[in-house]
Amino acid sequence: MSRAEQTARPRTVREVEQKFRVHGLFHIPDLSALPGVTAIDDLGEVELESAYYDTPDLRLAREGITLRRRVAHGGDDDGWHLKLPVDPHRPGARDEVRLPLDVPGDPPPGLAAIVRVIVRDAPLGLVSTLRTTRVRQLIRSADADVAELVDDTVHVVGTDGAVAARFRELELEERAGGPLVDAVAAELSGAGAVGGEFVAKAVRALGPNAAAPPEVPEPASPRPKDPARDTLVAYLAKHIRALRAADIAFRRDPDDAEAVHQLRVAARRLRSGLRTFRPLLGKAWAEQLRVELAWFARSLGTVREGDVLRERLERHCDDLPPDLPAAEVRLVLAEVLGGKVADARSHIGELLDSRRYLSLQHQLVRAADRPRVRTDAERPAREVLPPLVDKAWRRLDDAAAELADDSPDEQWHAARLAAKRTRYAAEAVAPTMGDDAAAFAKQVEKLTDILGEHQDAAQAAAAARELANSDQASSDAAFALGVLASLERSHVHAARERFAEVWPRVRRAKWRRWLAT
Repeated sequence: MSRAEQTARPRTVREVEQKFRVHGLFHIPDLSALPGVTAIDDLGEVELESAYYDTPDLRLAREGITLRRRVAHGGDDDGWHLKLPVDPHRPGARDEVRLPLDVPGDPPPGLAAIVRVIVRDAPLGLVSTLRTTRVRQLIRSADADVAELVDDTVHVVGTDGAVAARFRELELEERAGGPLVDAVAAELSGAGAVGGEFVAKAVRALGPNAAAPPEVPEPASPRPKDPARDTLVAYLAKHIRALRAADIAFRRDPDDAEAVHQLRVAARRLRSGLRTFRPLLGKAWAEQLRVELAWFARSLGTVREGDVLRERLERHCDDLPPDLPAAEVRLVLAEVLGGKVADARSHIGELLDSRRYLSLQHQLVRAADRPRVRTDAERPAREVLPPLVDKAWRRLDDAAAELADDSPDEQWHAARLAAKRTRYAAEAVAPTMGDDAAAFAKQVEKLTDILGEHQDAAQAAAAARELANSDQASSDAAFALGVLASLERSHVHAARERFAEVWPRVRRAKWRRWLAT
C-alpha cells in the first residue's frame, strides 16, 4: 500500500467535551486558583473556517452528527471531520473520524459512506460556513494535562459571504480528565457560563430545523392506559435505531463481528415484533416488511453463524484428548469455515449499499412515523397487549409439551423459535406493561439460552462431522473432527437435560398472572 493510500485511511479519535453558552462580555474566571491546578498555559489564538455538509432536510444534524471541512490558520486542526455520537446518555462524548484536506471528494466518499444509512439517496451539500476565532488554554495538574479550554467567537457566514449571525461559546475538552475537570466546569458555571446543553456549533448556526427530532426519534415511554399503537411505535423506533447504529458501526469497521451480530439481531427483533403485533397491523403492509427483514437477516446468516460456529469448534478443540492433532483441526477450521465467512463478509458492504436494502430503510423510517394499524391499535395497551403475548406463550407451551430426549434436532429448534418469539413478545410490551412482563421475559430468556446452546451444539456437531467426511483434512485430523462431533453431541444432550430441569419452573403460573389482566 502506498504512503498516499495509507494517509487517506480514516483515523478516529474520541473526544469528550462540555460546552458552555456565554455572552460577549463574559470574563473567564481565574482557574489557576483552583486546588489541583498547577499551571494554565496560553496556547495562543487560531482562526478556523469550517464548512458543514448535510442533506437538505438536515438529517445528520438531527441525529447529532456533523460532517465538516475545516481549515485552521495557525493551528493543526485542518481536515475533514465526521463527528458521531457515542452514547445518547453522554452527549459530550463523540468519535471524530478524520481525513486530510487533500482527499478527493466534496465531501470525501470515505466519510459519506459511513452515514449512508442516514443519508441514503439524499444529496450532501454545503449547509453552513462558520468562521471562528479560538483562544486556547491548557489546564495542567502536577501529573498531567487535564483539559483544554477554548473560547470561541463564532461568525455564521451566509451564502452571500456576509456575516448572518454571531455567538460565543466555551468548550472544555478532556485530556487526562478526572475530578479536576468537574471543578473547572463548576467554576465556569459559577461565573455565569451556561452548561448542560450540548449543542454543536453547526446546529446553533442552522437554527431550529437542525434541532428538530431525527427521522426515527428516541422511543417514548407509553403507559398501560395509552393506545397500544404507542407501544408498537416505541418498539419499532428502538430497533430501527439499533439497526441504523449497527449499520454505521459496520461501515466504520467491516471486521467488527459484533456489528454484524447487532445488524442481524435488530432485523430479527423487528420481524418478530411485526409478528407479535400482527393482529393490530395492516396484513399486507406488515407481511411485506417481514419479508424484506427476513431477506436481510438471512443475507447476514453465513457471516454470523460462521463466526459463532468456528469460535465454538476452535474453543472445544481444547477438550480433545492430548494425543489428537488439535492444532491441525484448528487449521482446517480456519481454512474452510474462515474462508466461507471471509467471502460472505466481503459482500456485506455491497448488501448495505444495495437498492433493496436502502429501500427497506426508507420503509422502516415511514413505519416508525406512520405504521398501518387497525382499529384495535387505538384501544388501551393493558387490554390489547397481554393477549398478544399469551398467544405466543401457548405456542411455546404446545411445542415444549411434544419434546422428548430422543426428539430430532429440528423439533428442538422449532421449540427454540417459539421460545424466542415468546421472549421477544414479552420484551416488546414490558416497557408499557411493567415489572411483571419483564420478569416473565427473564424466565423465558432462560429457555432461549438453553435452546440456543442446543442449536449451536447441534450445528457444530454436524459441521465437524461433515468436515471429517470430506477431503479437507488428513486421516488424523478427520478422526479428531469425528471426536469433536461426538463432544458436541454430548453438549446437545446436556442442553436437553437442562431444559427438562428448567422448564417446569418457567411454566409456573405465577409468571403469567399479568396475562389475565
